[in-house]
Parts: sequence; C-alpha cells; structure tokens
Amino acid sequence: METLKIVGGWIVTQNHNREILKADILVEDGKIASIGEVGQADNMIDASGCVIIPGLINLHTHISMTLMRGIADDVHLDDFLKRTFEVDARRTREDVRLGSELGAIEMLKGGTTSFLDLYYFQDEIAKAVETSGMRGFLGWAVLDEQFTTQKGNPVDNAASFIAEHKGKDRIYPLPAPQGVYVCGEETLRRTQELATKEDTLTHMHLSETRPEVYEHQKKTGKRPVHWLDDIGFLSDRLIAAHCGWVTINEVRAIAQKGARVAHCPVSNMKLATGGVAPLPEMFDNNVIVGLGTDGSSSNNGLDMFGEMKTCALLHKAHRWDATVLPAQKVLDMATIDGARALKMDLELGSIEAGKKADLAIIDLRAANTTPSVAENLISHLVYSCQAGNVRDVLVDGKLIMQGRNIRMLDEKAVLEEAQKVGEELIRG
Repeated sequence: METLKIVGGWIVTQNHNREILKADILVEDGKIASIGEVGQADNMIDASGCVIIPGLINLHTHISMTLMRGIADDVHLDDFLKRTFEVDARRTREDVRLGSELGAIEMLKGGTTSFLDLYYFQDEIAKAVETSGMRGFLGWAVLDEQFTTQKGNPVDNAASFIAEHKGKDRIYPLPAPQGVYVCGEETLRRTQELATKEDTLTHMHLSETRPEVYEHQKKTGKRPVHWLDDIGFLSDRLIAAHCGWVTINEVRAIAQKGARVAHCPVSNMKLATGGVAPLPEMFDNNVIVGLGTDGSSSNNGLDMFGEMKTCALLHKAHRWDATVLPAQKVLDMATIDGARALKMDLELGSIEAGKKADLAIIDLRAANTTPSVAENLISHLVYSCQAGNVRDVLVDGKLIMQGRNIRMLDEKAVLEEAQKVGEELIRG
C-alpha cells in the first residue's frame, strides 16, 4: 500500500491536550499512522509555512441548496419560507445532485471534509459524496404524509435509503425529521424505531424560531424539547439543529438524555429568528455542541471559517463578555466536538495516530495570516483565516484538493451547469 508523509508544517492536533506540534505526519491505508519523525514514504506533501488541522465538520446543512443561493434575501421569515418552498418544489433529482456537487466543491475549498445533511433525494446527494470524495452523514427528510411532496411514506423512504447505503464508504445514512411542526408523535415514533433498528443517528430542526415554540406549546401544552422527551424521541441518537429558543430546563433535559446540538449562528442571524442558543449554559451542563452553516439559501455560503468567527463574535456581543467562547472552544466545535456529536470522535476530529486521515492544510503565507507563530495559530484559525487560505485537503488519506485544485470533480463543468440551472430556478 502507498504511504504519504506531510512534512514541515505546524500541526494543530485537537487531541486531548490540544497540542500544537512542529512535526511530520505519516499517512498509511487512509489513516494517520504516526506523528513525529516519520521516515520514508512513497509520496510527500511539503507543508512548510502551513498549518495542518483536522478536516472541519459542518454539523448542519442542506448541501444541495447551493443552487438557491441569494433566492430570498433581506425578507421576513414567512416570505423567505414561501419563496424557498416555491422554488424547491420545482427542483428535480438532477438539480439536487448538481447542487450537491457545487456544495461539495465549496466546502472542500474551505477545508470541510464531513457534513451532516437534512434533505430529500439523499440518494442523489450520496452520488455527489461518492464523486467528490467527501464524507457525508445524510439524513433523509421525514415528515407526516399530509405535509410531504415525497412519493410514498417518508419514513419508509428513509428506511429504503438507509438499507441501500448503509456500509458504503464515507456515507452514513440516517432518518431526519424536519421538525415538530410537520412531524406528529406517530411519525417520530416510527423514526426512532428505524434509527434504533439500524443503529443510526437522528437529526432534526428544533426550537429554531419563537413561533415554532409557542405554536407547539399551544397545540400540545409543552415546549418542543419537553414534548420530545415525553414521547421518547429525545435521546443520545439525536443531533438537534438550532435550539435558539430553549429554556434552561430544556437545556438540562437535552443534557440528561445525551442529545447534541448543531449551532448555526449565521443562518439564525440572517433570518432574524431572534433567539441566541444559550451555549454557555449548554457547556455548563456538558451538552456537546457542534457548528453548522445551514443551507445556502439562508446562509449564502458553506464557509466554516466564517461560521467560526461569527459564532465567537455573536456570543461575546450578546453576553457583553469578551471571554465567552474563546477561539479554542470555537475550533473545538468545528472539529472534535462535531465528531463527538456524530459519535465519530474515535475516528475523526483530531490528528492522532489511528484516526482517519481527514486533514486540511492551510497556507499561512498570506497577508491575512501574517505574522504567524505557534502562540497565535488558534486565534488565526478562528479570527483571521478564510476559506481561500486552504491549500490542500485529504479525506481517508486521499488528496482530493491539491493547490486549491479539486481532483475528484470537474469544477469548471459543475460551475457552468450550476449557473445555467440556478438561473432557471431563480427566474422561474
């Protein structure tokens, strides 16, 4: 088997001690074989002047919605949803695949190697995962039949998707309820049974907006988190996106049941949902929180570097406390904590021997990252770096972006087709 060594760079390990090393990395059989003086290898990457980090993990997105970028900006949430749903209803399977390829290119160019998605037609998104070389945790959208445009029952569709894709390289299928506003108790019960049977995660939007919370409370007499707890859906299988409108008692319930949270600050701010997820209280209660971009219609991008910086600044400003959410914790959210949320921390999220070689190499020889020293690397990663600083990306030890050139997809062809299809969607 071929071996690869990465030499000459700084390594932000994100290991238990959060060590920063000046060392080499040996990659063998898709995994990190050793760190330090690694000897000879079949191939070499010179990382002089660079920092090597674990591949970033986008814990909540809708990758195929790249074709809907800029489709409903600067409007109230109701108008945003109306416009988005109208365009989304016109999309074809081919549109979903193409949008996913475009999203994969964008994420790879920003150092993101893994993502958790919630959408329909996940079989088409899986094709984009396979062709791009990324790692995809793909949640088939589940909702009550009365609300869906899917053919057949969404839970049954999710079951078929899981059966077809479980065990495939870099694809992790799961059922993903849209939210309590379109998922009744029976749908959620069947979803939980499916996840238990197939031993998968579940993923859903939860307490994203105030109307969602208040309308559910009016309907059931309970806030969404407590209702999910009562019906048995709140569990350590669940990754809940947003949680911007949760009380301290709901935070404690999330913690008690071991559910995790995907925080999406840019999307929440842009849509003016008003709530700010109470991260300090979540951390005080040992809730695992990762970071997500949400989709391109509500974020306009899939840039995890921008997400990290915004995350830190939002909470500092909101709490009037510059010490809240230091750079190291935000980087944790985008790497090892994202891996913990996915129950993949033994394989992803840090640079350690035995883990999968999902890595991003960031060139620090740029105006926005100069001067760089060991003491300011973490700060630079969160506050200074941009997606354009990412030079190379590896997934499973394979070099899938080199010198900012995507190797697995024809970037030029994807962009040309996406421009054409996107114009048709936006203009109707």
